[in-house]
Amino acid sequence: MSQVHQVSPGAHYVPPVTSHLFKATLDIKKHHLTGLMLIKRMDSVAPTTLSQQEKEIKDEVYRIVFANEIGMTFFDLEMKYDSFSVISCFESLNKKALIKILETDFRLLTGINPVQHEKFYRQTATNNQVFYAKTGRYKIWETFSPSGDTLYTTTGKSTIADPVIISYQNYQAGFPSRISLENPVIGLKMSLRLLKR
Repeated sequence: MSQVHQVSPGAHYVPPVTSHLFKATLDIKKHHLTGLMLIKRMDSVAPTTLSQQEKEIKDEVYRIVFANEIGMTFFDLEMKYDSFSVISCFESLNKKALIKILETDFRLLTGINPVQHEKFYRQTATNNQVFYAKTGRYKIWETFSPSGDTLYTTTGKSTIADPVIISYQNYQAGFPSRISLENPVIGLKMSLRLLKR
């Protein structure tokens, strides 16, 4: 993760140094969209050490483009440490509330904001490790395996309207080949299947 905390070596989602390409589906209310989603890092190469991370995290820039197989763009978004911009968006999706929810989803997926007030604890029922922190205006919880080397879910929210649950599945060589995002308040579900990284 690009968030400023130590994660044990193992299986978890690492934001792209250059780009990640996914086969994607997005379901929200009456809309069912399928296509390709590109998450591309636009700034310099990602930092490799924690000290570099702390210095450079504010310079990260991501573009998130979701388009169908024939090239029609559903949305094209730009995300920085302190801003989130709509480059283009399908008119029926270009709603302020939905864009704010997509911002929450992609900020938590990429870990673009540094964390504060972090702590670890164990779930009593499962013995899973949970990392809790605040990042920007968000509260986040990351659930890891009991050994702490595999990330299962990231849950976060800034208000009661935008909670998101991100699940990581089908790990291959320590990287999830499937990621699902769900915003239960509005019934949004997004499924990502990794094609290339």
